[in-house]
Amino acid sequence: MHFSLRTCVTPAALFLVTIGVLPARSDPPKENVPAKGAATLEQAPKAAERGLAFLEKDAAAWKKQRKCATCHHGTMTVWALSEGKAQGYPVKKETLADTVTWTKERLKGIDKPRDPRPGWKMVSTPAIYLAVMALTVPKQDALSAAELKQIAGHLFRHQESDGSWSWASAPAQNRPPPVFESDEVATLLASAALAPHVPKDPKAKSEARASREKAAAWLAKTKPTHTTQALLLWLLSDVQAGQPPKKIQERITTILGRQNKDGGWGQVQGLASDAYATGQVLYFLGWAGVKKDRGEIQRAVSFLVAHQKEDGSWPMKSRAHPGAKPSTSPVPITHLGSAWATMGLMRIVPR
Repeated sequence: MHFSLRTCVTPAALFLVTIGVLPARSDPPKENVPAKGAATLEQAPKAAERGLAFLEKDAAAWKKQRKCATCHHGTMTVWALSEGKAQGYPVKKETLADTVTWTKERLKGIDKPRDPRPGWKMVSTPAIYLAVMALTVPKQDALSAAELKQIAGHLFRHQESDGSWSWASAPAQNRPPPVFESDEVATLLASAALAPHVPKDPKAKSEARASREKAAAWLAKTKPTHTTQALLLWLLSDVQAGQPPKKIQERITTILGRQNKDGGWGQVQGLASDAYATGQVLYFLGWAGVKKDRGEIQRAVSFLVAHQKEDGSWPMKSRAHPGAKPSTSPVPITHLGSAWATMGLMRIVPR
């Protein structure tokens, strides 16, 4: 069994936890403020609503044609709808409930022992996504405490002996970036998902604490990839670890410093801006307390508002690991990019 965004299988990926507002002030230079920043911010809710409408329609079409829920059309739609509901956007209860039920099909068998067969032993991507969604959207009701505990057990069983969670065991063509980007990203995501299961008493021993300590040791000796997604996950890690505000601010400054001239971010430094990376930046910087009145944030909102298509989606291009060919179907990456763009806008400009 191979893992691919183009098929209906169970693999792994992505981030967080709720915190208080972090200092991310320092006034931006005037040249970073868009010409009509306030007007663009006013347009953000409408763009987000159109994005939600696209995700609902696109997920329904995928469900009808492909039947199974995937990490893109299933999990990301649940995350976006849950975020929208939490931020005051109009989300139909029936739509969210139906999407949650459909997506949870990917969690069947989550309690089973790890399958040792190559291609079958990877950690579940939907499981990680849903667990991180529960961290970033504390008002979510898609997952129960019992289900989150089941996911934690799954993560314990699927951690590698060196402390990482690995996607590298699958062929490159079956783990396209940015979702299946690197073992660094998988490990940061899984570790973040386990954070709520660590006892508050620093002296108390637990499987979650031991697992995260092993992950931290692996990350400390692993060369960082410096992708936009990885930088955001390191920001998450620093916040969860209670790092000093100065270090967290340095992370935020690094991320903001990689903004392209058009106001967006690329998945990798040097690549063109896209909705996936730009939406992720808005989402996680907003979660970390960066304010919408910063020039960099307004420019990013302007980028997303300006590049949204008539159907509510955002244009995306598939990319692949070295030696592999990008997917010829734009559907999965378009849904993923549109989900992140929608969530980023909603997080920055709630209703």
